Amino acid sequence: MWSAIPWLLLALTSAQDVAAGDDEKKVAVQETTTEVETRGMRVHRGEGLLPLWVPDEEKLDFKVILRMAVLGKTKVGTFSLSAGTEPFVSGLPLPGQKVDASKRVAWIRGEADGHYLAYSLEHLIETRMLPQEWPRTIYKDEQGGSENRKREVRYGILEGKPMSWYRRDSHCRECSRPEHRVDGRFPWSDEHHCKKCKRGEHRIWKDPETREIPGGALDMLSGIFLSRTMVREKLEEVSFPLLDKMKVWEVTLTRGKLKHIETSAGRFLCRQIELETGVPEGEEHSGEEFKGLFGIHGTIVIWVEEATGVPVKIQGYVPLGPFDLDVALELRKFTGTPEDFKPLPEEE
Repeated sequence: MWSAIPWLLLALTSAQDVAAGDDEKKVAVQETTTEVETRGMRVHRGEGLLPLWVPDEEKLDFKVILRMAVLGKTKVGTFSLSAGTEPFVSGLPLPGQKVDASKRVAWIRGEADGHYLAYSLEHLIETRMLPQEWPRTIYKDEQGGSENRKREVRYGILEGKPMSWYRRDSHCRECSRPEHRVDGRFPWSDEHHCKKCKRGEHRIWKDPETREIPGGALDMLSGIFLSRTMVREKLEEVSFPLLDKMKVWEVTLTRGKLKHIETSAGRFLCRQIELETGVPEGEEHSGEEFKGLFGIHGTIVIWVEEATGVPVKIQGYVPLGPFDLDVALELRKFTGTPEDFKPLPEEE
């Protein structure tokens, strides 16, 4: 259950005010460009595609709040979202070899840590955007704690086509590795191969799968930062294909009302952003409902600071049997954000 909570960040976005009726600003992603920015890196995604802007060094820390009618409001963990850039090195450099400083890698990383009842979670997702055709992006997802698993997606241009490569791990079945054998439960039981245990060291990679994808498709974390470019372009709405393992969804971000949001990091004037998903033409999901990462359902609401687009609060729900768990991520501290991102003065 808890693993569903932190990935409301799928919808993290940014927004600035745009005058109503400004239709010329409501354009498709493929028709937009952006200016070069300082204190960060503009990641070009191909001709005609909206680029990503990644700050040099930024970190946002959130607390994760769970609300139930019976239990009330409970803090169940923390989530941090960080981003930065670094020099690109293709393979190991030879002794004395100089690194081309003009080529850089942009990265985005999300780290969750939480406990609820007997369940514990340590979760890391990371995207690395490389200055090359294949892979252009490497997306990794690793979970530890009560449950262990790994996922990896690589995508870019392969043999002239936009392609993705996906692999996941699973519990091994009667493998020959001696370290995967365990003692019996009772003194008289024989040693045997474990069955569906949750130990991370007893999981192995399955064979990878590949597929052709729509041009301009993104992973979850890259989608967050595409929306920050959306802010700089003052767009009312942005749509893009989203990669979820071997599936592709269509994601649309739209802007809503203004509201003051109180957090432990301060009070901010925020813009409401809503995230909606659909099935792209030509995709078949057999009537499956979009769940985002780890079971997030329905429309996700994000409140972003009006002047800079820094996310301040994210709200959504996770179904659990007959109940819907309301969850919220609330900003608690920040570093490396735009200079204009400041809490409002306290009300007198």
